[in-house]
Amino acid sequence: MLQNDGEFLIRDSRSSLGDYVLSCHWGGQALHFKIIRVVLRPRKGYSRTLFQFEQEQFDNVPALVRFYVGNRKIISDISGAVVSRPVNRNVPLRCLKERFSDTGRPPGALKEEEAPLRRFSFRSATAGEQIGDGNFNLLTGSDPVLRASASASHLLEGLGLSGSEGRLHSKAPPKPLRAPSMLMSDYCELVPKVPQGWRGRSEETEEEPGFERPLLETVSSFQLQHFNSLLLTPNNKPLDPGTLQHLKDIFATHDCHTTALHVLKMDCQALRIIGVSKEQQRAMGVSSGLELITLPQGHQFRKDLLERHHLIALGIAVDILGCTGSVAERAATLHKIIQLAVELWRPVGDLFAFSAVMKALQLPQITRLEQTWRHLRQSHTASAIVYEKKLKPLLGNLNRAEGREVAVPHILPLLSLMEGEQLWDDNEETCDVLLRTLEAARFVATNTGAYRIRAEARLQGRSTPELLEAFQTEFSLRLFWGSKGAQAERGERYKKFERILTVLSQKLE
Repeated sequence: MLQNDGEFLIRDSRSSLGDYVLSCHWGGQALHFKIIRVVLRPRKGYSRTLFQFEQEQFDNVPALVRFYVGNRKIISDISGAVVSRPVNRNVPLRCLKERFSDTGRPPGALKEEEAPLRRFSFRSATAGEQIGDGNFNLLTGSDPVLRASASASHLLEGLGLSGSEGRLHSKAPPKPLRAPSMLMSDYCELVPKVPQGWRGRSEETEEEPGFERPLLETVSSFQLQHFNSLLLTPNNKPLDPGTLQHLKDIFATHDCHTTALHVLKMDCQALRIIGVSKEQQRAMGVSSGLELITLPQGHQFRKDLLERHHLIALGIAVDILGCTGSVAERAATLHKIIQLAVELWRPVGDLFAFSAVMKALQLPQITRLEQTWRHLRQSHTASAIVYEKKLKPLLGNLNRAEGREVAVPHILPLLSLMEGEQLWDDNEETCDVLLRTLEAARFVATNTGAYRIRAEARLQGRSTPELLEAFQTEFSLRLFWGSKGAQAERGERYKKFERILTVLSQKLE
């Protein structure tokens, strides 16, 4: 079938089931190139298959063929072969099945006088069988070329077989009819190369004298053994009443704006937006944690940020459920927390903490306090309206990646997405929300300097050490679970604390 340079077909590989081979004519001989299959598994439960010869990779074989045919690219550097015209078989597979017996020989070969073979001319093709430029069918088959034997050369001349031979014959054809060029040892050698963009980057990296490979963090950045507390005793117990009362006194002496600025400072340090040393930047491979969360080596960092976000929400819940006094006192606490959320949103611009506060207000243990919410609407009507008409819709917009210029962006959807958590229900807007989340992540990663400048501009004033510690992640770990329980596994800790919040909520109302 393949007689002129540039003619080619695609067939199944006999030696490697599921793979494909490109057979072509070049330089007066038939060449066979096994298409390399590359399977990528970036994370558990997801895989991607690519196909290539030596350099460019494609999602499917037709795309690979179109690229090499349309651009006249050489298949391999060693052979220099270029494919330009596909060749289709001229007869359907049923003709081949009728003409060959299980032994692989024409049925009339033993009794040629009784059943003379009918001669077919496979060299001629009708107008409908001609192949147009750029519109061709890929051939599949295990042996597209069979060498003609002396007794059946008139049948096999120019015949291209396609389809698995296991379907044509119940038994494998005898060895003399198998084309030696189909053997694995006769495949043309392909030397896969790193794509040009990667190769150039690698060479630049090797030549750059100050380059250091980023370190892969495997342990949490929250080191309890090195944490020295101003508010907790060395061996404190979970939810120590004395410490909780001390925290209430601290919050009572500071207004919501000052508290929001202290939260912003601790968030910027935890997210590595400010105060990042040169050593930390070299270890991360980037200059900001906002870029690290988008990279593979940021897995542990993302887990730490998700834990910090959850601990802020638990702290807000404890503040509300810890009010064992009258309903009016709880409503006043709820009012102050709503004012804190407003400060985090508007003047301070810490959307990370804002989303954590809103998460706490929407916990089932908080929403079920009907008397408290009713008293809030009666005594603090303005706060209740702001919460229902502004804050809740704002959170929905942020989760759909609709934000504005702030000091700390809303990164919770990205963190959850990167760690494999499902954020949205299966609906028509899911793909659009996912796309906007990825676009927002790219914007954040490329504008880390702007976030640092905004944060530094808002953190010019003096801070209170005790109020800063109240929003430190290590402090929350020890306050909620004690000096010993804080070392337990995360899932176990969360499950126990969920039950504690449920009991506290049920005792109140």
